[in-house]
Amino acid sequence: MPLFRTFSVLSVAALAAALALGCSSAAPVEEGDDGTSVDDITPQSAATIWTLAELCDSNITRHSAVKAQETAAGVVRWQCGDREGVDGELDRGQEYCEYMAVSNGKKVTKATEITKGKPLQCLFTSVYSDVDGQSQYDAAGKNTYASGAIDGELAAALSAKENLDASIDPKLVRMKGQFNTRGAATTLIADSMRLSAEKGTTKERAYQRAAACYLASKTATPENRAKLKGICERNGLGSSKNWKSVEALGVKVAAANTEGYEAQQSMYACMSVNRLQNGGVDWRMSDPHITEIVVRASLECGCGYDALPTALGGFLQGTWAAADKLPPGCRRAKLKDGTESQQLTICDVPAQRVAELENDFDFSENLSKLCNEMYGKDIVMTAPARAVEKAGTCVNKTASAFCADWTKGSK
Repeated sequence: MPLFRTFSVLSVAALAAALALGCSSAAPVEEGDDGTSVDDITPQSAATIWTLAELCDSNITRHSAVKAQETAAGVVRWQCGDREGVDGELDRGQEYCEYMAVSNGKKVTKATEITKGKPLQCLFTSVYSDVDGQSQYDAAGKNTYASGAIDGELAAALSAKENLDASIDPKLVRMKGQFNTRGAATTLIADSMRLSAEKGTTKERAYQRAAACYLASKTATPENRAKLKGICERNGLGSSKNWKSVEALGVKVAAANTEGYEAQQSMYACMSVNRLQNGGVDWRMSDPHITEIVVRASLECGCGYDALPTALGGFLQGTWAAADKLPPGCRRAKLKDGTESQQLTICDVPAQRVAELENDFDFSENLSKLCNEMYGKDIVMTAPARAVEKAGTCVNKTASAFCADWTKGSK
């Protein structure tokens, strides 16, 4: 896998320099009416445009601290850890990153499965499900393809003493979700760019107005906020008649480079995750944020992007502060050639914490949830957008403050 490693190592080296500037319960596991653990019940997608705006508001706020890092380095970043309810036994992760608890080389889901005398570790993998083009998905969207040469080589490396120090099943190496593929990520980017075809249409206008309406409601009086929500959550804002009733309450769509424009455009771009041709998932950490950045970069700045290269075996793992760092207690898996993997991370669960699991039923029945809580929220994925940018396309450098920052390092 020389290309796989070369892209990963060189990308992290370049990103690190840029990003360095930025900076117990006793209750039983709850079950749903059908017997499914609540940890396997995924959130519902937004039923209204207003709920979608609320989801995007949280997503944008979450990423505000790293916005300067992203624009300076030309990357998109989001946490590996899933939202609550997406870390059950039936799912290994949905953010282009999957994780599992491992003991003595085997995936374990319950504390009773931990091998006595052996450590408990969390393995985080962002190796694409389709890393080598080999994939066979069942009706649930799980990759049932056993393993290939890449899986065998990486499993051998993980089995080494300096890594997990136990024989690892190659089936644990690559991600399993159909959504955790290079193809899915490339489609998300392509669909975001395709929205330029809707520029100036009623549909685009409706989303821009909804973004403006929601943001205005945040500083409106309680009475006007209720009125704005009542009008705007129906998503009929493409209609001039409906929009006039919103304007009467003081709402307007800001023009480029005027007060309020940046916030409105980021909100509109994030909400566009629900306009994508092949669909995006609005409650995820990754999809709305990738959509936000790519929509703004393409529609405002003119940037174009190629498909993710086969040399990129998965998105890169780091922390919020730096692409080349990991949270305390975590380390990169050492590969056969002596380099460190950027898509495989091993995090140790302290022996004392393992001992406590016997009486901690929140986590003793769901060790994946433990990995998510302990480390998943601090392991941050990085998509190197500038690495796949089409040279000479980011021509609208003064279209907005975002474009001025995003295009500084353009090709």
